[in-house]
Amino acid sequence: MNQLLDQYRDEIVWIFGEAAAQLQTLPEESKEQALALLGQCYPFDRKDSEGSNMISYLLPYWVGETVGSPIELCRELAVGNVYGMLSFFLLDDVMDEKGEIRRSLALSTLLNQRFMEAYHRCFSGDPQLGACYNRYLAEWAEAMYREVDEPMDPRDPGRLARKAAPVKLCAAALLLQAGVAKRIGDMEVAIDLALAVLQLSDDWTDWREDLPTASCNAFLVLLRENLPLQAGEVLDESMVKRGIYREQALGGLATLACDYANQLSAMKDAPASLQVFTSIITQSLQRKANEIRDHYDSLLNDGGFSMYLKING
Repeated sequence: MNQLLDQYRDEIVWIFGEAAAQLQTLPEESKEQALALLGQCYPFDRKDSEGSNMISYLLPYWVGETVGSPIELCRELAVGNVYGMLSFFLLDDVMDEKGEIRRSLALSTLLNQRFMEAYHRCFSGDPQLGACYNRYLAEWAEAMYREVDEPMDPRDPGRLARKAAPVKLCAAALLLQAGVAKRIGDMEVAIDLALAVLQLSDDWTDWREDLPTASCNAFLVLLRENLPLQAGEVLDESMVKRGIYREQALGGLATLACDYANQLSAMKDAPASLQVFTSIITQSLQRKANEIRDHYDSLLNDGGFSMYLKING
């Protein structure tokens, strides 16, 4: 991600600086929590420097570049999207029973208000944009409901993307402002493909944390398909590790991500930076899958795989 972070470094610094300044006006009891959460998302302070959340605040620039939007408008929506990102992060934590529920819900409400205010300032309650927001919010809500009742489907990019559906609002807004509303549908498909790849990557990263609710994790769902498990049999960490090495489960996930990235690349009007973002994530998954494959082959050749599983299982 470093090349995109470097390309937009000045804008990212401005976005987070502006958001931090505006958050100073929150009620005192919420301000400290909000600023701390904002700081956790600042990509240049992260040790991993991955910045996978950059799509939330850089998408306005990526879409704006394709339709010639004013930079001031892109900046306004980017700051608004930071508030939206933080608001939905807090809601996710509440649903995952993390953090203080009362404080998280209160701050999420305040941040969502700031998110909507940014759009209202720019578009004065455009009914078309309001309809888009309602649809994206409904997609997000559907994802939350279905996550409890149905296993995730790694082969359904639209469903994979729904947990982040509200991020698409900036794209709809910029296309409406540019007078090309007819392109909203295609842009939604492009963004969904990028979000699907991001979700696959996140599910790989979070598989240990997600084991108690394995059916919500696309990687674990894919891995389970290749294991001889009985109906209702619960995955444990040692099973997953065996699937990663013996069944090369990450390779299957990387192949799916590559397919989605290729579909995105074939869309002529998709923002170039969105394609780059998706390609970087896909290449990272493929590199890791190749590393695991090569390590597995080496262990087999050296006769050390059973010892490895005994130590790490």
